[in-house]
Amino acid sequence: MQDDKKYLLQLLDKKELSFPEKSWLLNYIENTDQDVLLEILENQFTNNLNQSPSITSERSVKILAEIHQKIRLPETPSNIFQLWMKRVAVAACFIGVISVGILYLTRKNSNNLAANHHKPKTFTNDVNAGGQKATLTLANGARILLDDAKNGTLSSQGNTRVIKTNGKLAYNADKNDLIGNVYNTVSTPRGGHYQVVLPDGSQVWLNAASSIRFPTAFTGKERIVEITGEAYFEVAKNKTLPFVVKVNNSEVRVFGTHFNVMAYTDEAAIKTTLLEGSVQFSNGLASCMLKPGEQSQLNKSGQVKVISGVDVDNAIAWKNNMFNFENTDIEVVMRQLSRWYDVDVVYNKKVNDRFFAEIPTTSKLSEVLKALELTGKVNFDIQGRKIIINP
Repeated sequence: MQDDKKYLLQLLDKKELSFPEKSWLLNYIENTDQDVLLEILENQFTNNLNQSPSITSERSVKILAEIHQKIRLPETPSNIFQLWMKRVAVAACFIGVISVGILYLTRKNSNNLAANHHKPKTFTNDVNAGGQKATLTLANGARILLDDAKNGTLSSQGNTRVIKTNGKLAYNADKNDLIGNVYNTVSTPRGGHYQVVLPDGSQVWLNAASSIRFPTAFTGKERIVEITGEAYFEVAKNKTLPFVVKVNNSEVRVFGTHFNVMAYTDEAAIKTTLLEGSVQFSNGLASCMLKPGEQSQLNKSGQVKVISGVDVDNAIAWKNNMFNFENTDIEVVMRQLSRWYDVDVVYNKKVNDRFFAEIPTTSKLSEVLKALELTGKVNFDIQGRKIIINP
């Protein structure tokens, strides 16, 4: 046991961990009592804070107390057994192990503590994380698989060159001789994402199972694009040429700003989250202006509401290669995993768990499922390209 603690402290001091080290850490935390883990974490956390010249000892004690309080929240109802990964990840940021990505504590009581002390689960099958995958459809209907294409010019359409550079697609248009009404579409499959630089210099990140349709040159009074799925925008500023994102029967109108649009048809609402600037969201007669930190939500019945003080980091976690679950129910979690790992989900059991977790999207599917299983209320299996949720 003492050797395990010593090895754990060695891992906590490392900036990056190998896969075997991550696996050891995952198994150690899964099979160690919470009080022991908390004591180790507190000691390491306090030592590192006190070594920082920018944080006083009084401030370090206060920060640690706040984290301690969040970790030891009152017991949740038995049907909402929560996984408090993100709370401990706050402390992990200070002790240099955030690269581990799945450092966590499970909330155990005396009745289920012994049940959780078992050999680490292994999956007979596994699925790798998604990556840079997309298809470019040209105006003439020709299709180019971007993940196979070499860097360089892929196509010339009028006076616009389409250039691929290291997983990014860019449009280089001759501003003195623009040709409008020539449209391209970039679409990602399940298990794929891609970045596109539009002809005006605006940058777009496409999430899995998403698409964007746009002209090879913006020649009219507006810059209009159409999307499906989810996309994050950093729009090039141009006060004389509004930028409009059309999604289903709605539109987001901006002049220059950073925002995220999530419009998957299998989700409960179309969500537009504003990080910087201002945007106008409209759907028929319903319209609203958003300020940074606000999110519009359009539900299936056509009602629009604005939520203030949203966690914008949560909304764009996918763009930063993270899963970020904040009190998220199992069905929402599974939809995200299904899109990113290109798998289907089979429910052999109804699950009422809600999850708090922050996990890198570069993780293999088995690593994510192992972390989620630590609630003790859900059990997964991988069969081919299916996630099976068992009793």
